[in-house]
Amino acid sequence: MIFTGNRSSQYCSWKRLGGVVGLYLANFHESFHINIFRNGMCAVSTGLNIRFVLPSHSGVQAQKMEKMHVVILILASASGILTQKTQKNMDGKVFLFPKETSTSYVRLHPMKNGPLANLTVCLKSHTDLARTYTLFSLATATKDNDFLMYHYPNKFSINVGNQQVNFNIPSTVELRSICVSWGSVTGEVVVWVNGNPYPRLILMKGYNVNANPIIIIGQDQDNYGGGFNAAQSFVGEISDVHMWDRVLSSRELMDVLYNRDLSGNVINWYNLTYEMKGDVFILPQLCKINYRPDCYNTAT
Repeated sequence: MIFTGNRSSQYCSWKRLGGVVGLYLANFHESFHINIFRNGMCAVSTGLNIRFVLPSHSGVQAQKMEKMHVVILILASASGILTQKTQKNMDGKVFLFPKETSTSYVRLHPMKNGPLANLTVCLKSHTDLARTYTLFSLATATKDNDFLMYHYPNKFSINVGNQQVNFNIPSTVELRSICVSWGSVTGEVVVWVNGNPYPRLILMKGYNVNANPIIIIGQDQDNYGGGFNAAQSFVGEISDVHMWDRVLSSRELMDVLYNRDLSGNVINWYNLTYEMKGDVFILPQLCKINYRPDCYNTAT
């Protein structure tokens, strides 16, 4: 891939056209201001911002521009800007994390960026791990565990604003439907496993989960978008991930449990935007949880 610059451009963007990435440079007098953003547009608060100040001699500028093409490519690649996001309906599919690693994960891109005074997260998981592992990690710029669903042997922890409460929930190798809701007004945390609510706890009353989250499944973020530890990674299958910016009612949670197409308005499994990193696979879902003795294959 080659980045090309246009000295007459008064804007900047990058985009993929026919497999080629083009970078447009904004040229103001003798200074080249190069702004590369993950959403493909110029913005103020996010992305990689690089400033090159070049000598006024045109011959030197031409030589410098050739070198800049290489530098920009390296920086863009290192910063993950060239990572391609995928959007699709994941109904009947699972993300499979086949082995313990600190490099494999899926980043989920939310449809709303917060802040959040209420939330509900539902997902289905299947693993035989006997150690600790992470199911859902939401980090913000100032809180690595702004919202976290974390499993210990025979215990399940929920973090909000880097504060934690624990639920005594037995470990199992069975496929599980897990929903967690939290509301700021009361601080009430409810965990539902396979349609059964556990005794409620109170956490971070009056708090708001911060804006601009990075949401990851498969790893625990110990910093904003990174800091992964293989010993905390998830191994197994995760599917049907939905997130709402409100607390779902008991009736709505039953709809989620029985796959009645209730979709999240922050994360929507049926219209999911995501990035896969490392060894992660998308496979047909073997069993939809319906809480009957039978199991049927949903693969087509």
